[in-house]
Amino acid sequence: MNTVENNKMNELAEFMRREKPSLMRYASYRLGDADEAKDALQDVFLKICTKLSEGKSGEVRDWRNYTFRTLSNLCTSRLAVSGRIRTIPLDAKLDMADCPEESNDADIKRIAQLLEDIPEEQAEVIRLRIYGQNSFADIAEILSIPLPTVKSRFLYGLEKIRRVMKQTKH
Repeated sequence: MNTVENNKMNELAEFMRREKPSLMRYASYRLGDADEAKDALQDVFLKICTKLSEGKSGEVRDWRNYTFRTLSNLCTSRLAVSGRIRTIPLDAKLDMADCPEESNDADIKRIAQLLEDIPEEQAEVIRLRIYGQNSFADIAEILSIPLPTVKSRFLYGLEKIRRVMKQTKH
């Protein structure tokens, strides 16, 4: 490995340390399981390291967006391959404010279920915005869609979630 590649690997390692909380939060909510999220994040890191070692990193303009796009695609693939439908019992749909902080897995499953009740393209924008802490402009680049589309998907998705939550309370 030459000096340039070594420097890029060090930059990547620092980037991953800095962004790990956002990436983990996004993957956990997307996959519905913290252990699967850790595996996915490791696979993404290895994929990016491979790209660096092959000298293909010059194509990447923004590592954060590239990493989120790679993670989003990997999560989609894993969910498609597993074919699993994530469900939770209806009595588990509690108000988030009533749940103790230790119930992360229950929160993840509840939110995953709420996001399953809306179109996937809206759910993905919400995940990237809230759990990935990406700007709308970054999401537009990550998903390769226009900025107004990102904003409308976010808004319409939240409106649908609010309606579902109101229906379950009554």
